[in-house]
Amino acid sequence: MKPQAPDYSIDKRIRLVVVDDSELFRKFINELLAESTAITIVGEAVNGKEAVDLVGSTEPDVVMLDMEMPIMDGMDVLQHIMDEDPVPVIMVSGLSREGSARSYDALKYGAVDFIGKDALHPRRGVEQLRKELLYRIICASKVQVKKRMIKQYEHLPSTAENGNRERVIFCEDCGARNVIEAEHNGNGSEIRCAQCGDLLDAVVITKYRRVNTVGAIGVGHGGCVNLLHIIPQLPEDCSTTLIVVMHEPEANVDLFARYLNAVSSVKVLRLVEGMNIEGGNCYLAASRENFCMVSHSTNFTIRKGTPEPGQGALDLMFESLAGILRNRLFAIALSGQQLDGDKGIALVRRHHGHGVVLNAASCLCKELGENILKKCIIDRIVTEDDCVDLVCRFQSGNGNNQAM
Repeated sequence: MKPQAPDYSIDKRIRLVVVDDSELFRKFINELLAESTAITIVGEAVNGKEAVDLVGSTEPDVVMLDMEMPIMDGMDVLQHIMDEDPVPVIMVSGLSREGSARSYDALKYGAVDFIGKDALHPRRGVEQLRKELLYRIICASKVQVKKRMIKQYEHLPSTAENGNRERVIFCEDCGARNVIEAEHNGNGSEIRCAQCGDLLDAVVITKYRRVNTVGAIGVGHGGCVNLLHIIPQLPEDCSTTLIVVMHEPEANVDLFARYLNAVSSVKVLRLVEGMNIEGGNCYLAASRENFCMVSHSTNFTIRKGTPEPGQGALDLMFESLAGILRNRLFAIALSGQQLDGDKGIALVRRHHGHGVVLNAASCLCKELGENILKKCIIDRIVTEDDCVDLVCRFQSGNGNNQAM
């Protein structure tokens, strides 16, 4: 489904602070926004220390913050802002792109959006860039941020690259300590002692967990932030299965699945055709893949589907799940621009499942939820913490009567 036309309506001028050590980049942003009646640049800073002082003195509505700066880098500035006086921050980087681990770090630590500087290159057309930047600043200004949102992550790995789960095995022959990455556990490959070369017994027997209840989640732009505030809060023994359909490029979904798995207690997997779903896992799919679920006896398998005219990827997944799971299913719409999911949530509710929408204050892009609210009845508008509670209540079998 095509994104809805951007809504530029605002109640007052947005006060913007631009923080970047590049004078050329600051000048470019000034030129892009010079004719805007919606935004006023109230200050500029060239390093992190200046940024902290400037944000405190100007009280902006939005901060555009460069990730790589002298004296105090952007990530330190971001954490200071989130600790002291939270303001919506759009993180900008010339070294990292959207969909990279570093971009997800910024979102994890409180930024509401991330823009790679390559996406702001004039070759894309100045007028198009102006519209996109204006839209993203206005969207950011409407997000309600909380003080130090990220404390729950402090005991977890900071990046996906360094976040692989590990376990220790001691060699029975020589007693050496061997650290085994999770990717080797139970995959059938031989693992030998790094010191003496003896074969290690590293077979892990995992018990299949039956699918009981399922949460289907639809997201678009801005939804990664919501997922980073929800999935890592779930306990490791969560038995509710989550299937997330993302309106994002497949490559971005690949990277985000690995990242989210590294910072979460529940197992996060990339959904692929033919995969059998297990209870308690979180599965991520790209909307362009048009996945749906089919059942064979007690197995739930992912297949490619063909959307009907007017049916989006969220509709396709939601509707396939509704017919199988009925009252054991809930569907959630988070941040996104696409006009999708309303038909699917309507069918979920007709099969006695639940349909909920994340409150607009937590969404960078509100079009997905607003379209659903306009076109069908839902059970509840929820916060991110409510989403965590909903998943946990469903895992104990209380979803039908008590989770809402």
